[in-house]
Amino acid sequence: MNGMGNYYFLAASLPPLILGEKPELSFVELCDRLEINLSKTDFAKTVVIRRYFDLLNIQSLFIEEAIDSRGNLSEKELDEALLIHNILPNYVFDFLDRYDTLTERIDHFTALIAQFFLEEIPLQKGFLKDYLSFERAWRLILLALRAKESKRDLVKELQYDDLYDSLVMQILAYRDAEQYDPPQEYREIKEIFISCGADPWLRNKTMAAYRFRKIEELVDRPLFHIDWILSYMAKVIVVESLAELDKERGQNVLETFKTG
Repeated sequence: MNGMGNYYFLAASLPPLILGEKPELSFVELCDRLEINLSKTDFAKTVVIRRYFDLLNIQSLFIEEAIDSRGNLSEKELDEALLIHNILPNYVFDFLDRYDTLTERIDHFTALIAQFFLEEIPLQKGFLKDYLSFERAWRLILLALRAKESKRDLVKELQYDDLYDSLVMQILAYRDAEQYDPPQEYREIKEIFISCGADPWLRNKTMAAYRFRKIEELVDRPLFHIDWILSYMAKVIVVESLAELDKERGQNVLETFKTG
């Protein structure tokens, strides 16, 4: 680090990201590098981004699946945190107290994800606040589009969110309509949803490209600023996730070829 918050040499050392190709530096390797080079205050911002994966890993523990290495905590650390109620934010333990059986926790897990965004966004500023707001928004838009497509009740789909939030209220205004029209700034998501049809892989691929571009647009700071570093971290998530999906799709095609 060169001066307070000046990460020019760190940023210059990060390899370019190409959507559709596996990152040269994995997310976990990137986090290791950031822990060494960032100030404690700035590194804490990366913890917030990784916390989303900690929550998904809690769900993985519930359903006995392997955890995602992109979280802050290992499986053992996560087990201990849940057991003694530490490290993780209080809203996690509020969720566990509200839903005290395993079946309830699995059935209502989206409540915890909704609470993550509702709790974390007001605490942040700069790129991190804008990024979390964007991540929440595109998920809500897709949820609304899918709900309309499958004739599900929007009120029930949004039951865990803030019903007085402006975007949630905008979505609920379409409860009785045949189709949902997102706000102008998110119209492209509906275009992607429609143009990709029923092909989930194509939809994921196109949404990844959209997210990658939008994340780039969220930061206007020079590359030595922490906001640029965080945007790079967010883009690695998109690139790495798409590469994993592409590998899985290729494997499925191979298995289909083998079995006919």
